[in-house]
Amino acid sequence: MLMKYILVCSAAFQLLMAGDPVVGLAQAAKVGGYAPASVTSKEVVAAADFAIKAQAQAMQQKQEVESPKLELITILGAEEQVVAGMNYRLQLKVKLNGQEKTATTTVWWQAWRKSAPYELTAWNWK
Repeated sequence: MLMKYILVCSAAFQLLMAGDPVVGLAQAAKVGGYAPASVTSKEVVAAADFAIKAQAQAMQQKQEVESPKLELITILGAEEQVVAGMNYRLQLKVKLNGQEKTATTTVWWQAWRKSAPYELTAWNWK
């Protein structure tokens, strides 16, 4: 994964330094912005699993829901953004205490933070 990150950063840098625009690339994804990601990639699945656990823990600490049982049903959509690490913006279908809901979440991942590489930075119910 670290090699993928290095290659993506290198490609982004080269695109920024290039004086000529690449036809079609600007339409596919804006440099520095979010780009589509596969909902089945291991990185996206790992980010979704982390988001579920982190949100359940946050809800329990805030006592928003008594004994929250939060389960992932499916990943509806995923985008990734190269930052100081990687942001994963995910659209999730979940079950909260048996009731189906949808949420948009952002998970920040940094490979070099070995003890805690993931951080939940946003969770919004739809």
